[in-house]
Amino acid sequence: MNSRRTEQIANRIQMLVSEILQREVSDPRLNSLVVNRVELARDGSFARIYVSSYLPDTESDDIRKVLKKASGFIRKNLAGKLDLRIVPTLRFQWDDSIREGEEVLSAIRKLNVEEN
Repeated sequence: MNSRRTEQIANRIQMLVSEILQREVSDPRLNSLVVNRVELARDGSFARIYVSSYLPDTESDDIRKVLKKASGFIRKNLAGKLDLRIVPTLRFQWDDSIREGEEVLSAIRKLNVEEN
């Protein structure tokens, strides 16, 4: 699979997994997740899905366990929505980049306030 096709499929998976987490998964802990990005293997057999939560008190360890259990359900729903011969195996990875970015911006703002 060429890189453009791989990127298109990864983007489609990102959109669909977000939709599945919001609308079709019954566990409320998963409804607050945001799919930040998807890395798809070149052969399309494996997808690493980076997720974070917009809720500040979210326990990433608990959510990882729930996601691991729900990955089969999510993959099955994904299979019905993707036009692929082989649906990739899903692996979820917690992504703290949004929280870390907010901390950096907060520190910059604090420095700006102290300067003025």
